[in-house]
Amino acid sequence: MPVRSREPASTELPLPTPLRIHGVTDPLTPAEREAWRAVLLVADILRFRVAAALRPFSDLSPADHSVLMRLVEAPEQRMGQQRLANEMFWSKSRLSRQLSRMQARGLVERTTDNGARGVQIVLTAEGIDAVRAAAPAHADAVRRYFLETATEDEVAAFLRLAGRLTDSAGTTRA
Repeated sequence: MPVRSREPASTELPLPTPLRIHGVTDPLTPAEREAWRAVLLVADILRFRVAAALRPFSDLSPADHSVLMRLVEAPEQRMGQQRLANEMFWSKSRLSRQLSRMQARGLVERTTDNGARGVQIVLTAEGIDAVRAAAPAHADAVRRYFLETATEDEVAAFLRLAGRLTDSAGTTRA
């Protein structure tokens, strides 16, 4: 029986194979990196400023507000839990924890009625009241920190870009 020679085990980890997405393996250029970081920064700034503006008028967190706004706009102010998770790009567990907190505060209910498949999330009267109470401060903050800062052409260009991005993600426009 032949004896196999063993190479000494390397203590270095092999370098990963470059990830190939759409044929691109190069790092972002400085201009691309600047654009991407600007998107992240602006999103953070807007979320922070709108949340800070709402705080004196509402105890809704940004996550509460996002869930409630989707339910307000949904037919019969209800939506399947899985669809809600998909639309928000949240994991099932993240949404479940958020809904548990909101349900404990009376903002939403979970139900399996109406013959619908899976769990349905239903907006309660308390949830509607919370959205209505926050609406004036929310509208003022969105206008002040976003819409009044941009020109009409910039808003229109942003909406076109947002439309292409949401279409490519397979979601509906908010």
